[in-house]
Amino acid sequence: MPVRRVHRALLATLTASAALFAAAPDASAQAYREGPPPQHRIVYRDLTLFRWNPLGLISDARITYRYRLYKSEKLAFRDNFIALGVAPALSGAFLRGGPTIEIQPASFLQLWGIYEYIGYFGAFNFLQSYPTADATRVNYSDTELERRGELPKGDPAKNYSTFGSQFIFGANLQFKFGPVVVRDQFRFGRPKMSLRKGDRVFYDIFYDLLTGNDGFWMTNDADLLFQALDSRLTLGIRYTMGRAFYEDYHFAPGDDQANAPGSIHRAGPIAAWTFKKPDGASLEPTVLLVMNWWLKSPYRTGQDVSQAVPYIVAALNITGDLLPEKKKADVQSTPEKAPPANTP
Repeated sequence: MPVRRVHRALLATLTASAALFAAAPDASAQAYREGPPPQHRIVYRDLTLFRWNPLGLISDARITYRYRLYKSEKLAFRDNFIALGVAPALSGAFLRGGPTIEIQPASFLQLWGIYEYIGYFGAFNFLQSYPTADATRVNYSDTELERRGELPKGDPAKNYSTFGSQFIFGANLQFKFGPVVVRDQFRFGRPKMSLRKGDRVFYDIFYDLLTGNDGFWMTNDADLLFQALDSRLTLGIRYTMGRAFYEDYHFAPGDDQANAPGSIHRAGPIAAWTFKKPDGASLEPTVLLVMNWWLKSPYRTGQDVSQAVPYIVAALNITGDLLPEKKKADVQSTPEKAPPANTP
């Protein structure tokens, strides 16, 4: 790769975003290990990560108030709650944020939703949109995005600033058998962006998908993990897939809908280390590394980027409680100390 292109790619990391990702779901990362959590909690999570192939640097946060639904000493049920809060995300290319709700009826299942407002600043090659979802008529490869970003201001093919909104709904399901954790994280969304006149789809760097405006997309992360050293160390493998779904109105007249982009797939190892703190601590950091290889992609399996180039994420995830815990009957009445929490 030429030095000039590498330099521009590194600049792009200041603004390109990354897929929603963490070593563990927010709820499990903040679960109490020693007995039930308090009735009321205010918790936060801030995930700052660097991503390669595609490039990205982003800070993605959650701040929520949690209300425990019921008290249980059983590991499978004691971390339960309903939560309301805000979900801001920031990079040099965009700002996203809005209200979020989380419902966790048991430790192993969380349902959540976000309604976010999105603003693109028109910087670092984003946003790019197209008149059709016919993959034979559009090109959203890294090379083409860079070329378009270099076009003079006012060129109709250049990236531009815009705004919009998006609904996202998700489900996190996980089980632990001794040191082995099986987890699945599913999410789907529907964006509504103010696109350039005549355009019907746009490239969403957040999920690396050509997304239809007013159309649905989905992603799924499936993990098989092994935990050691009192659950401080997590090692495993991750399989990820993503797909956008298109309607007739996402194609220009005469386009072949059979040429729509298909799903994307990647797989590879994941590792994380948590600097464990006592329950209710104001700060508990986790460092995290993912190295996956693309199995299927329109541009990352040799078409524009060699398949040998991995997808890499290096991240710092910080969680904590903002409402100091009081000495309460919940803990004092526990007959004996509970074993380690059932989630990573």
